[in-house]
Amino acid sequence: MLTSDSTELSYHRLLKRQIRKSLPCELAEDPRLHEFLSSVSQAYLEFQEDLGRVEHILEQSSNELFKTNRELSRIAEEKTKEAAFSNQRLEEVVSSISEVLVQLDKDGNLVYLNSAWESVTGYSVAESLGKNWMTFIPAEAGNGIAELLDSEIKTMEATVQISTADRTEKWLGITLSHHMSADATHVGYIGTFVDITQRVESEKKLKSYMRDLEKINAELDQFAYVVSHDLKAPLRAINNLSEWIEEDITDLIEGDTKDQFKLLRGRVHRMESLINGILSYSRAGRIKTTKERFLVKSIVDDLCETFGTKKSVSFNLEGDPELELVSEKITLMQILQNFMSNGIKYNDKQDVVITVGWQETDSFIQFFVADNGPGISPEFHDKIFVIFQTLQSRDEVESTGVGLAIVKKIMDEKGGIIRVESIMKEGTTFFFTWPKNEVKDTDAQP
Repeated sequence: MLTSDSTELSYHRLLKRQIRKSLPCELAEDPRLHEFLSSVSQAYLEFQEDLGRVEHILEQSSNELFKTNRELSRIAEEKTKEAAFSNQRLEEVVSSISEVLVQLDKDGNLVYLNSAWESVTGYSVAESLGKNWMTFIPAEAGNGIAELLDSEIKTMEATVQISTADRTEKWLGITLSHHMSADATHVGYIGTFVDITQRVESEKKLKSYMRDLEKINAELDQFAYVVSHDLKAPLRAINNLSEWIEEDITDLIEGDTKDQFKLLRGRVHRMESLINGILSYSRAGRIKTTKERFLVKSIVDDLCETFGTKKSVSFNLEGDPELELVSEKITLMQILQNFMSNGIKYNDKQDVVITVGWQETDSFIQFFVADNGPGISPEFHDKIFVIFQTLQSRDEVESTGVGLAIVKKIMDEKGGIIRVESIMKEGTTFFFTWPKNEVKDTDAQP
């Protein structure tokens, strides 16, 4: 028979403790319970092993959690420092902005202002926050702005005049937009206040200058008209008087005297042409003609037909025959006519050839007018656009020296570019750019 000690030796220690504590000796030594107690002991052993494994796993997990927590703490600390640094930099940037950055709650109270508020208005940010922004806006302007803010307009823009802390009058350009929360609830407004005092004052001065300029131009036009009329009247009188005198003494004058009368009337006509040229030059670029819809080729064809009656002239056209413009047709014809006329008038060839071309680009039309004349020396390429400048004596070729000056003035007014290329004894080409349908005139004729 097994003894109590020998029996307990094969059991788990916890089971042994329970046997001693709760099981009578006669039962503990009963061989019939040995198998049962051995099974219980085995269960204790397996439970202890499982518990050990769980404890090991828990220890490992705890260590990993500790390491992870420590790493997360380090990362959080770094991110906090980075966020603080970013906020500091952002605040520095915001503070350096000359525009006032503003945030209002839905009642119009100032929630945020950057430091530009102080430099623009003279009021400190601290004493302004919490106040209604209308406190700083004149009542008459504030009422209109309030109506705009209450409307369906998403972004409101207005220009108002304010009185700063030192009673200086300033103009502000105000832009405000509705500020919505994540759930689309209206929580206030955000926007900018910009000091536009200098711009407003400049615009006022510009308008004043424009009014003065318009008045001066009108006076100049009237002056030019009166002067030209007063100058033309005696010229016509001289011309008519010379004709009457010549008729009265026809039988008494000889060939040289007739030539002198003819020369006198020629000088009178030249002077009248010069007066007309000066009058045209004074108005060039300022008189706006009606915009029309037309084919470029059509106006070139008209000019070719006009000049085709002079000399032996042939024309070459290089350009898209279907190119259509909405522009100042008369002004463009005036420029082309001047170049074509000069190419014919000053041409020294028996057979005159004039080439007119045009090419469309993204923003303008490039025109050119070429002739096969004597050419223009490079030192005169700029001088020919100066008023009264001629390359030949007026006794050789009748000219006022105003035509190209008018063309240059028109091109300057339109922001166009004009240039000349020439080869001596072979010909000259004038290039110029023309605006490409920049403004579609709704009244333009189809």
